[in-house]
Amino acid sequence: PSIHPSIHPSRMTSVAHLVIPGQIVATSSTNKEESEEDGFLRGHGTYVERVGDEDRLVASVCGTVQRVNKLITVIPFASSLYQGHVGDLVVGRITSVGNSRWMVKLTPHGRDAQLPLSGVHLPGGVQRVRTAQDQRNMRQFLCEGDLISAEVHKVQPSDGTLFLHTRSYRYSKLENGVIVSVPPSLIPRMKNHFLSMVDDVVDVLWGTNGNIWIQRRLGGESSTDENETNKDLADLQEHLRKKHASTPVTIEERQAISRLRNSIECLNLVHAMVTPENAEKVFKRSIELNLLPFDMMNPSRVIELTSNLEESA
Repeated sequence: PSIHPSIHPSRMTSVAHLVIPGQIVATSSTNKEESEEDGFLRGHGTYVERVGDEDRLVASVCGTVQRVNKLITVIPFASSLYQGHVGDLVVGRITSVGNSRWMVKLTPHGRDAQLPLSGVHLPGGVQRVRTAQDQRNMRQFLCEGDLISAEVHKVQPSDGTLFLHTRSYRYSKLENGVIVSVPPSLIPRMKNHFLSMVDDVVDVLWGTNGNIWIQRRLGGESSTDENETNKDLADLQEHLRKKHASTPVTIEERQAISRLRNSIECLNLVHAMVTPENAEKVFKRSIELNLLPFDMMNPSRVIELTSNLEESA
């Protein structure tokens, strides 16, 4: 493709070039013979408009241009919109139960994701074809208002609809904890989004969609015996979750959860990257200053708690 003069080709491979909505990124001739040699493929964050005998690739978001062969994409610079990728860990809330699927709200203003009946574990980890009886019992598995953790299984190319699954024992209904929401752009993609923090007192699910779930540590680490089957593992995890949901949270655990929750809110208020490392720093700093969790949200304290953080790119 012919890169627009405002975007120098030499910068494409070295320095990420920032574009704004409406800016022309690349041009190509509408002539079929010429377009085969000098064409482009439209990526996310762009749209194509035809002017005369020329196709123009125009940025639809403010971000940086990324080019891989003929594919040109604009990566949002600081977007509050969540763009799902296969393999993402997300935390969402069930909004409706439909025909063989649940609808899941991942972000306040985005399109609901779909969780098909075939994408969930049946009680006891049974592996079989889903039946009409399973469809009638869907609300016994998950109902409206339930919070869940899931993984993005597929992204619909036409409209960006996300399809989820919870077939791994790591994903399930979430209970007896607290959720905090931040802009998705503040949560970087990490190798592991399920972490134990604060001296292994709490478990945290860092949803790439901006929802972060905090609960006391589940405990009861699963056995690594080679003879242990998937069904045994599923039974163990289901037992641990039921025990967790029915066991009251102690005062010490509640304080740790509240302090970590407010540490994340402090990062959000100053628009700092919400990472486990930054959250731990704010958490420990609040203890050093002998602050109660409630006092951490005082505006002057927020600045004090986050002043030592290194700026994240």
